[in-house]
Amino acid sequence: MERFNELINICEEFINGKFDIEKFQNKIETIVLPDKCKKTLEKEQHNACNKLEEIKYCYADSQKEYANKVAVALIQATIKEQERFKK
Repeated sequence: MERFNELINICEEFINGKFDIEKFQNKIETIVLPDKCKKTLEKEQHNACNKLEEIKYCYADSQKEYANKVAVALIQATIKEQERFKK
């Protein structure tokens, strides 16, 4: 559960402007999630990193806007996974 909270905190810090998109991507890439998350949240984590890579190179004018959407989606996926683990 600590890793889930860490992932949420990183997303919230990015949304609040504490670091740029590249550092955000690096931070979420380095979080190691439990093995039970391989087909769920880890897949979302991987997809988020890929989407951030695309945003960096294809959306020069509105990177922050699109990256915020990725962060919000990752927060939602993490909360959903936390709830799954509580059951």
